[in-house]
Amino acid sequence: MTRVCIGTFLLLASGCQDWPDPEIRAVSPSRMLASEYTPIELSADLPLPATVDYEQGTIDVSTAVKVEIGSLELATPTFTRKGVLATQVPTLFVPGSYDVRITLSDGRVATAPSAFTVTDGQWPDTYAIDPIGAQAPFVPFTITVRAQGPNAASFHGNVRFESGPGVNFGPKVSEPFVNGVLTQRVVFATSASSAVIVVTDVAGHRVSSNVFQLR
Repeated sequence: MTRVCIGTFLLLASGCQDWPDPEIRAVSPSRMLASEYTPIELSADLPLPATVDYEQGTIDVSTAVKVEIGSLELATPTFTRKGVLATQVPTLFVPGSYDVRITLSDGRVATAPSAFTVTDGQWPDTYAIDPIGAQAPFVPFTITVRAQGPNAASFHGNVRFESGPGVNFGPKVSEPFVNGVLTQRVVFATSASSAVIVVTDVAGHRVSSNVFQLR
């Protein structure tokens, strides 16, 4: 079996040692409000690695790609069209400029320095978590979090979830709010007798749910 490389699904004539690095051409949009969950697209040259089995007449292309902004890995991107990746940026960044990085499955990396900018957002004043009744450990359940204050209805950001020290609980990052309301499935993989959920955001807000039983 011989390894070769392909560029956007086209075989390259050079050998494996000559595989070119990926290159980021554009990030769109290139900025977001700190409080606004934002879908983005990355236009890039992506010479994806592949394995050719000449005996079987097959080509196995590795399309696994990791996208990072700053030190945060984004949701697994999808190919929307040739050379274009789509993913989403959660509201987990303080205002500033951030590098954008693409990593292929064989470790080749493309970096666009300071290619994404986060500007000041419009955050809720606080959050309210609807009362949570007794739940069963290891069984997902739904919580509702409501943004509060003048900017509540227009809030479409993400928050982080926390619980007690050492508690196996997830997810750690919420889905985006919809018009100021979040309905989210969570699960506690723990044998603790009680629990609490804490909501935080990068603007410094921190709100706790009621203490509820796990049984």
